[in-house]
Amino acid sequence: MADSVSSNGASLGFDVHTLSHLNQLTHLQSQLNRKSVSPLSDPSSVFFLHPSENPGISIISVKLDTKNYNEWSRAMLIALKSKNKLGFVDGTLPKCSVDDPNFSAWDKCNTFVVAWILQSLSNEISRSVIWNDIAVDIWNDLRHRYYQGDIFKVAELEENLFSLKQGDSSITAYFTKLKAIWEEIENFKSILLCVACESMCVCGLEKLRIQKKETYTVRFLRGLNEQYHNVRSQVMLAKPLPDVNEVFFCSHNKRDI
Repeated sequence: MADSVSSNGASLGFDVHTLSHLNQLTHLQSQLNRKSVSPLSDPSSVFFLHPSENPGISIISVKLDTKNYNEWSRAMLIALKSKNKLGFVDGTLPKCSVDDPNFSAWDKCNTFVVAWILQSLSNEISRSVIWNDIAVDIWNDLRHRYYQGDIFKVAELEENLFSLKQGDSSITAYFTKLKAIWEEIENFKSILLCVACESMCVCGLEKLRIQKKETYTVRFLRGLNEQYHNVRSQVMLAKPLPDVNEVFFCSHNKRDI
């Protein structure tokens, strides 16, 4: 019996040792295989390019001109993020040295991003950057040129916000136009989040956020046609003012009654 237990134990010990050795070999083989896979064909790599990717086709529908930088840059950033290529324009993936193992992969991806950017520019703007072959340099150049005028863009947006009226538009169309304006303003002049405050804001930023929301509610109400006079009067008496989305919902239903 003892000999049998000893024999089984020896056999078990051999099996465990062999299994451990096989696991190590499998892990080593996996690492070698991972290293042998080109980053261009590794879906987890920032250098991965799907076979269907085409540098000759624009990835967004917006064409940059001298007046729509904010809309264009947002659309392009979303598109690049979906392709895991933000690093080529935000500076987190700088150009590799020529002797870097990833240089070829970086160079190809950078070329794709450059082509996508050029495809999304007006002819006049495209001609001004066509000889620049580094994506982040083109991106920074365009931002420097066209983002500088955003202070005037904000002033224009605020004027549009305060002058917009419902007029002949449906209440849904009016609300959509108004919302598009204030969301663009918010993108330029967003109020920072509290850093030091915990359960309660004591720095005053939350009060500013509330005031901005109230402003949007008031602007929506003041632009409504006279047929919504009763709704406007009731909401203006509320303390605090309800969220603009809630006001829109109530106004829309009131119109259907």
